[in-house]
Amino acid sequence: MNLRAPYPICLAALAGLLLAACSTTPVPPTTPTVNAPTTPIEVPAAERASRLMQQASGAVEPRSSELRLQAAEQYIKAQDINAAVRALTGVNEQALSADQRVLPAILRAEMALQQGHPLPALNVLPPPAPGYRPEYNDRIQSAYAEGLFQIGDLPYAVEALVQREAYLTNREDIARNRAALWDRLMQAPLAPSMFERARALDSTTQGWLELARLARSVWADPDARRAAAADWRQTFFGHPAADQYLAEALGRAAESATPPARVALLLPQTGPFAVPGQAVRDGFMTAWMLGGGFGEVHVFDTGDGDVYAVLQAALAISPDIIVGPLRKEAVDTVASASTNGIPVLALNQGTDSARAIGRKYQFALSPEEEARQIADKAYDLGLKRVIALVPESDWGARSMFAMSERLQARGGTVLASRTYDPDARDFSGPIRDLLQLDSSRDRHREVARALGTRPHFQPRRRNDVDFVFLAAPAETARLIKPQLRFHFASDLPVIATSQVYDGQADTQRNADLEGILYPEMPWVLDESGSIADIREQINDLWPSTHARFPRLYAFGFDAYRLLPVLANDGIASGPLIDSATGQLYVRPDGTVGHRLQWAKFDRGAPVPLDAGDEIP
Repeated sequence: MNLRAPYPICLAALAGLLLAACSTTPVPPTTPTVNAPTTPIEVPAAERASRLMQQASGAVEPRSSELRLQAAEQYIKAQDINAAVRALTGVNEQALSADQRVLPAILRAEMALQQGHPLPALNVLPPPAPGYRPEYNDRIQSAYAEGLFQIGDLPYAVEALVQREAYLTNREDIARNRAALWDRLMQAPLAPSMFERARALDSTTQGWLELARLARSVWADPDARRAAAADWRQTFFGHPAADQYLAEALGRAAESATPPARVALLLPQTGPFAVPGQAVRDGFMTAWMLGGGFGEVHVFDTGDGDVYAVLQAALAISPDIIVGPLRKEAVDTVASASTNGIPVLALNQGTDSARAIGRKYQFALSPEEEARQIADKAYDLGLKRVIALVPESDWGARSMFAMSERLQARGGTVLASRTYDPDARDFSGPIRDLLQLDSSRDRHREVARALGTRPHFQPRRRNDVDFVFLAAPAETARLIKPQLRFHFASDLPVIATSQVYDGQADTQRNADLEGILYPEMPWVLDESGSIADIREQINDLWPSTHARFPRLYAFGFDAYRLLPVLANDGIASGPLIDSATGQLYVRPDGTVGHRLQWAKFDRGAPVPLDAGDEIP
């Protein structure tokens, strides 16, 4: 076994936990048979346990303890945990043979798991050993996997079942183990982070996890689905799931790819938000056309502000799903209204009280999600101490709070933060404060007064910083980055929000952004492949609006691609699709996440950052 996670809990606490379990299952009375049947009657487990305990009371060691162990196993089968604990309490483990001494620990773990207490179970389990019977090693590995499933550690639970096969002695047991593994993968939430953690595991375990990703993804393009399957087969050549479960995965993926037949799209088409609303609409309709134009899309204008009336009009056409609205206030209105069980994909974040009510989902390009991914990326690069510069705005405050909260939760430190005037052009004041340059000058003046001389002075910035977090639009960032360099911070990595790039491929204007690392959508970054082709088609059709709102086109495009899984209640189904805004997945609370790619400005252009790249 590759990993034993530390789940400390004292054995006394475990015993107390088990003794406080549910009441004993009554032993059913024995009914005498007048005419003996030709086949033996199956004796209930509780009755078998009771008989074994009676035999144990009149036996001597080691037989008495062996009988008590057998009785405890039967009580566990009968789900009478209190009786099982009492049976184990009388076992003299020293009287047992060497290969039996591990059995009490296995039974304690199985009892804890049966009651839904995985941490005590994981703590009491010993690792498999060559000196144990194969069936004991099998039970240890099985219990360890179950404990990991119960705490949600899916990668290592799968690894435990993969390693369990070493202790199985026939093909039927191996087949049952693989079927159980596959069933758990199809039921468990698939968080994107688990695939990153799985990189440290063996190829067979990774293959199972990646096959589950394929099975539970939504593939708008059948050719892309088949290409992904071929890639899986090549990457995990000889994998035990290839013969049976690859075909099943493809079948599941194909079933989930059918979009809803009638869609109501609620977006502003008039009024102050008409242009961004139309950009989202055009991205959505592009995905619909590329998907074969299946079904009907009815667009409803929310520009006059009466969202409730628009919702009622949309419900009147009996749609299979409602997409929108776009504005935050409108999302709350729709979330609090009845939709007669019709699922809704809102295109913004509402308040917490508006989330996950019925079949209502939320997909947003939120600053919080982006800021949390920045904190994760920085920490993974070894950058744990940050100073932050954000605008005096709601967007700046939300970005700062989310980044700070995530970085500190992972063990990082926010050393200082300052806000700036979004309309300013000189940012030397907050920059000097962040870098503590004024403190350096004050110390110089004190030394000069004490010495009565004017020694040479070179300001020194603080030296305890790992990186700068910058929330700024492109025009402002082009001013701030040179000013950081002027104030002796040219060697500090800068990680910015995606607004640092306005989508204009002007290497001369963007030269001042050199070295900045930021999260970005594949829609913007990809230079080849299907996403790049689609982007170019849209740019040809709507050159002016796409240039202004490229990310909103991508947002609308992905909103359509989410529909098959949401219309079929594919909630919490993990990574769904590698698409325009990133890797999409649905969380248990009904919010849709998208994992962004990473780019670094190199000679005035954003260049994709490879997964293995180090600090920019």
